Amino acid sequence: MIPSTAHFVWYGTRLAYLHALAIRSAATHGGFDVVRLHHADPLEEAPHVAALRELPNVELVALDDQRLCDEVAGPGLADLCRELESPAARSDVARMALLLRDGGVYLDTDTLTIRPFDDVRRAAGAFIGQERIVFPGHVVRSRDPRVKAKAYAMTALRDVYRRVPHGYRAFQRIESHYHLAVNNAVVGSVVGHSFVRGCVDEMAQMSVEQGRRRYALGPHLLQAMCTNSCAGDLRICDPKVFFPLSPEISAHWFRAYRGGVDGREVIDATTRAVHWYASVRTKRVVAEITSDDDIRRLAPTQLYSSLARRVIDGESVEA
Repeated sequence: MIPSTAHFVWYGTRLAYLHALAIRSAATHGGFDVVRLHHADPLEEAPHVAALRELPNVELVALDDQRLCDEVAGPGLADLCRELESPAARSDVARMALLLRDGGVYLDTDTLTIRPFDDVRRAAGAFIGQERIVFPGHVVRSRDPRVKAKAYAMTALRDVYRRVPHGYRAFQRIESHYHLAVNNAVVGSVVGHSFVRGCVDEMAQMSVEQGRRRYALGPHLLQAMCTNSCAGDLRICDPKVFFPLSPEISAHWFRAYRGGVDGREVIDATTRAVHWYASVRTKRVVAEITSDDDIRRLAPTQLYSSLARRVIDGESVEA
């Protein structure tokens, strides 16, 4: 069974409230014995960081990613990690190295855990979630103009649903036409699982130029590995488990609705955590939501805060 340990990775000295809430929600609602924040830089003290230190199952651990990479895969991976400039790319490497060495569940800091992971951890030796997207790796690499034209048309259509009020509801009727592809925002495995080992080995063979390409060490690599994987105990989870709102449509997580909304309408009984995509127009939101009081104030009108309010107040998300 996958160990009852959750891992988060952070680069930078400032951990914003919403990212701290991702860790806190895993500690209080994920059913984990241990939740570790592996931080590469000394963290600035803030009330929400101090609150993490007070949780009995949370550990804040200094991360030496190059040493970690050398330990699990040798100097090739350590050298690649050292040359990577993007914190996102280094995190892509570190998360798989941690899973290979320690096992457990890795979660991005733009997630909110709403239910225990116990059943997901028991179901297979490794798991990863799928999302609905326009540009999986094979579309990015395609030279067929028809493939590209279709992708740009799908992007434009998705943008309409991103902009219109309650567009996430209407998008559900057409989302099956979008590509299913794995995303490494939530990944779990036992120690030394063959799928994770294969991903780490592929990373170790990449050149620095390859590794610096956007998504090369993350979703695109894992998409290729899932296509080629022979691991019979790798579970690929439905989007509802971790990605109930797809990229761009995820902007609705933080949209204000005067008439009121309830985040439970976009999840189902299988949802364990929601990924809200920090890379999708959320920089302003992360800066503005800085406390539990902000969450409670926004809960009646915002999908994300309506779920987060239940988490911080210790309530169930069940209807």
